[in-house]
Amino acid sequence: MQNAPTMKNRAGLTGVCCILITSTIAYAIPQSGSDPTDALLAQLKNSEPDARIAAVRELQTSLDPRIPDAMLSLLSDEGNSIRRLAARAIGSRWWQISKEKVSQFVEALRRNENSEFEDERNMVARAIALLTRDYNSKMLVRSGNDRWVVYERRGLPCLIDTTTDTEELLGWPRDESTTSEGMLVPALGNEPLGDAVVWHPTKEAVAFSVLKSRRSVMIWIWEHSFGLQKLQPAMLMEILKLKEPVDEPNPFTAQIKEWKNNELHVSVGWGSDEESAIVAWDLSMDTWRVVSREAPTKG
Repeated sequence: MQNAPTMKNRAGLTGVCCILITSTIAYAIPQSGSDPTDALLAQLKNSEPDARIAAVRELQTSLDPRIPDAMLSLLSDEGNSIRRLAARAIGSRWWQISKEKVSQFVEALRRNENSEFEDERNMVARAIALLTRDYNSKMLVRSGNDRWVVYERRGLPCLIDTTTDTEELLGWPRDESTTSEGMLVPALGNEPLGDAVVWHPTKEAVAFSVLKSRRSVMIWIWEHSFGLQKLQPAMLMEILKLKEPVDEPNPFTAQIKEWKNNELHVSVGWGSDEESAIVAWDLSMDTWRVVSREAPTKG
C-alpha cells in the first residue's frame, strides 16, 4: 500500500475514462504539445452546461493537484450532475486537500447536503466524511478494529489505512470490457455501501459484492497481509462439480450471508431451474467448500 499522492504512478489512474461515463463531445481541443488538463480546466468556466460536464467527466481521472480547487466552484453549478461529480472528485482527492483548506471545502459541500437528488446527497456525505476523517458515514464502512476504511472510488473498493493515511484501489485495473463488470454493486447508483461491504467482526478481512454483469454478482475477499481473493464463475463450476455451462440469461449470482467464525458464507444461485447452494471461504485454509446445496426447482 502506497501513500495516496503516489497513486498516479502505481495505478495508472490518469488518462482513463471515468467509471460508467465517457465524454463523447470535444468542446476544447488543446494545441499540439500543450497540456490537455489546462484546456479542460478552462472549459469548466464555459457558459454551456454540456461543455462543463464534459470537462468534469474527463478530469475525474486526473490527479492533477489543481483539481480540488477547480471543483470547488462547481458545487454551486446549476446542474445536478455537475455538482454530484464535483463532490465525488473532491472526496476522491481527500489527501490532496490541506488541513487548512478542509473547512472551506466542507462549508461549500454542506450547502448541498439537502439536495433534492439522493445521489448528490450521497456524494456530498462521502466527501465530507473523507475530508473530516469522520468514518461513520453510510458511504463508508470501517473495520471492527477501526484501522481500515472502505469507500467506493471509480466503482471499486478503495481501502484506507487510517494509521498511515494511505489508500489502495482494490481490483485495479478494472475489466472495462463492459460498463459494469468489476464494479461494487452500489456504484451503479452512487448508493451507500450497505451490505455490499461486510467486515469480519474481529479479523482484518472484508467481503465485497461485485458485479460480473447486470444479472450476476460475484464476491471478492480482502484480508490484510494476504491480499484479494476473487470468487469467479469458473471457480464455482469446480467447487460445485458442475459439468454443464452456466451462462446468461441465468448466470451464477452470489450474495454475502455472514461471517461465521473463520469462514465467509455465501449463497449462490444459478440456472433456469433456480439451483442454489451455500459455499464458504475459510480464512485459515484459503479454500472454498460447499456447505449445503438445494435441489433444483422443477417446473
